[in-house]
Amino acid sequence: MRTVRVAALALTAGVSLSACATGLQDLPMHGVGNNTFTITADLDTADGIVSGADVRQGQQVIGRVTGIALVDQRARLTLTLDDTVRAPGNSTLRVELPSALGNPFLRLNSPDSPQGTLHQGSHISARDTSLGPQVESTLAALGNLMSGSGIGQLKTVITSLNTAFADRSDKVGDLIDTLNRMLTRSSEYTDDFNAAMAAAADVSDLFVARRQMVADFLDQVPAAVDVLAGQRRQIGALMAQTTTLAANMNQIVSGRRSELNNLVGDARTVLDALGSFNDDVGQTMRHMNSFLVNFASAIRGDYLVFDGGLDIPASIDKVLTGGLFLSGQPAPTMGELRDLITGGIDKDRREKTRKKTKARKDATTGENATPSQEGPR
Repeated sequence: MRTVRVAALALTAGVSLSACATGLQDLPMHGVGNNTFTITADLDTADGIVSGADVRQGQQVIGRVTGIALVDQRARLTLTLDDTVRAPGNSTLRVELPSALGNPFLRLNSPDSPQGTLHQGSHISARDTSLGPQVESTLAALGNLMSGSGIGQLKTVITSLNTAFADRSDKVGDLIDTLNRMLTRSSEYTDDFNAAMAAAADVSDLFVARRQMVADFLDQVPAAVDVLAGQRRQIGALMAQTTTLAANMNQIVSGRRSELNNLVGDARTVLDALGSFNDDVGQTMRHMNSFLVNFASAIRGDYLVFDGGLDIPASIDKVLTGGLFLSGQPAPTMGELRDLITGGIDKDRREKTRKKTKARKDATTGENATPSQEGPR
């Protein structure tokens, strides 16, 4: 009897100890119905994923995690899905969190180019799985935002603004009114601003279209700068002379503004007179050209008598001859006047005739020359 009691106690203790190692996650899970099929998926890590975790497609729960194992240093999950699920064979799997304190679940996503269909025994490789934001990474990002961001600087800026605006509300109001007036005035020139921006855009497009030319110019700029650097002394001397010239011109002009103003008026009068004189000279030159054409077409041997007078006012004489007649120099001869009227045509003709006559005379003299007498042998 005592032996039976000991055996019963041992059996009770064994059942109790084995029950301590068993949990709800170890119970068989058939959460989506009796008609199901099983697939597997590999993940780099399965932290937080437990058996019974949801498998969702969109917002619908389509399955459960029914197994977790370690295969080739990766977590291999066994997923039991409802057989009504129609998912592409190249679907991707992502671990996500419903909230910061919720349990992770798996989301089945369809790719951009779906191929095939998931079926019993399908496998999703590790390259098609990914991990969503984790609680740790979310808290770390929040910590970085609070500590390493510009919140401290923002506090400093706000404190400085409070100090700057303290007891200056009237000035701040005036500043706001000034800004409003400026914006109102600027709104009247919106078209001008738009035109300026369009012109700037056109200039940018032009630079882009001529990028190679701009690059060549920039490549040549250092050489040009070197040339200017080599001529620094000459440039300095030129600038010094320019400064001296400007000072001298300032001394000349200072105190003579009224005279310079009168000079401008006199110059305008002279220019008007020259303009009217230009018309008269043009008409006179046309008559002279017609006369010279008719004079040159006279038949040689005819008797041609020309008796004319050229009356040149003293002011015109200074312009045309530099004051030849007013200087008291002797009047030109008839030949010089003929050359003036004909443009030197008769002079050239007389020169050619004189050369031909001289050459003919020299030839005649050579033919009439007496040969030398030879002496007795």
